[in-house]
Formats: sequence, C-alpha cells, structure tokens
Amino acid sequence: MTMPRVAATSVLWAALSGIGASFLATAVIFTLLMPVTLVDFAPLSRERAFELSGLAGSAAAIVVARVAGGWRAVAIVALCLGAAVCYAIWRSIQAFDFCLRALCPMFDYAPSHLDAVIRQWPAAAGAALGLLTSLRTWAAREGTNALLEATGALALSTGLVTVVLGFDDARAGPIIVLAEAAAPMYIALFIGSLTAAAIVVGIRSATPLLSGVRFVAVVIAVEAPLVVQEAFQRGPRELKGPILAVVIPLAAALGVALVSASLARVLRSPSPRQPLAREV
Repeated sequence: MTMPRVAATSVLWAALSGIGASFLATAVIFTLLMPVTLVDFAPLSRERAFELSGLAGSAAAIVVARVAGGWRAVAIVALCLGAAVCYAIWRSIQAFDFCLRALCPMFDYAPSHLDAVIRQWPAAAGAALGLLTSLRTWAAREGTNALLEATGALALSTGLVTVVLGFDDARAGPIIVLAEAAAPMYIALFIGSLTAAAIVVGIRSATPLLSGVRFVAVVIAVEAPLVVQEAFQRGPRELKGPILAVVIPLAAALGVALVSASLARVLRSPSPRQPLAREV
C-alpha cells in the first residue's frame, strides 16, 4: 500500500515534515470545528476545539515521520509533541492557580490540575492511532517533502515565539502570531517565520517557485480559523477586515515563492571555474 506525496528523507528532515503535517491536520480540523464554538450557547469552546483537533495532528505527525524517516524520526516528533503538550498542561495549571486567587472571566479553564492533564487526551489518542497506523508497510517515493518541511519550519519557529511570549499552546503558533499581527512586532515575527519557510523551500525543493506558490495553501490553513471567526462575529457588510487579513498572508506566501526561488538559484548556480595551473 502506498502513501502518495511522502518521500523518504533523512531523519531530521522527516521529523520536520511530521511537525508540518501535524500543524496542517490540526488547523484543518480546528477550522471545521470553529463554527460550533461561535454559535449561541456553544457546546464547545475554542480551547476545547483546538485540543480535540490535536488528535488529527498527532496521528498525522507520527505517520508522516514514520514513512519519511523511520522510527528515529518518529521518536524526534514524539519528543516535540510531548514537549508541546507538557507546555500546554503547565499553562493550564498556571491559569487554574491564578483563578484560585483572582476573579477570572468565564472561559474554559481546567477546574483542577488533574483535568488539565486529562483534557489533553486527544493528543495521546492521536499518537496511539498514528503508531498503530505506522505498523503497516508504507511505500515512500523518491524526492523531498519540501512543502511539509517548510510548514514544519513555520510551525516550529512560531511555536518557539509563543513559548517565549507566554501564550497558552505552542501547537497553535502560526495562528496565534498571525492573529496578533496588528502589532508591528508580530508582523515582523510572522515575516521572519515565512522567511525560515522560504529558506527550507529554496534548499529542499527541486522546483522552488512552484513549491513556494503551493505554500499559499499553508497560509490559507493558518488564516482560515481567524476568517471563520470574523465571518461569524461580523455581518456580511463588515467583511473588509477578514478580506484584507486573507490578502496580506497570500501576498506574503507569494513572497516565499520568490525568495525560495532566488535562494535556490544562488545555491545551485555553478561555481566559477578555477584557473588552470600552468604547466611546468
């Protein structure tokens, strides 16, 4: 049985592909669940919707890492996902302790330390599902996974930013940084993360311009939850903000295409010939 569009690569690149696949799967499911969180008397909060989306993210990360780089890549991805989950639990416990001392607004905070751990069960279930799926024999194609690797670079860089700045879940790094992009600092951080993705595309892709253009799909996945939220909270006549919020990242993604193509041209240009030694 074959898994299309996943290539066998080195361990580190395979792990980066797994991280990219994890974010894409999480973002897609989170976008689909967003409307349920925005209706009156919503049965699901945005925090819980994102945690449930982690099931798909963990499963995709394990499977892609296994196909692309074997069990060593799976081990690296598992460490990264475990660190992200532990950070989310730690932040949830911090919020619980703070709310014991202060009056908190009505958000979906964990009511106890134990609940902060239990509510991360989708990530554990997704990892188990990914491991079971990875036991099958998957055929990998030749080449690289440039788009997934670039997505992994985007997710990893923005995830580190969210940890440094004290946000609640590093797995939502690209969505969080873009949501805060009204501030110049976050615009610069998001552009820096796109630059990291462009460098990966330029290094890894055989067709960097085409891969850069395809990266538009990744930016749409980053932007989609924010657009759905704005569309539900505003009327049809007030969609100027969401439209601009889509256009700007798409323009940034096209910039990724140009930067990656330029970088690839520099890296792959033939070196100037050395002068011939004079015959003695």
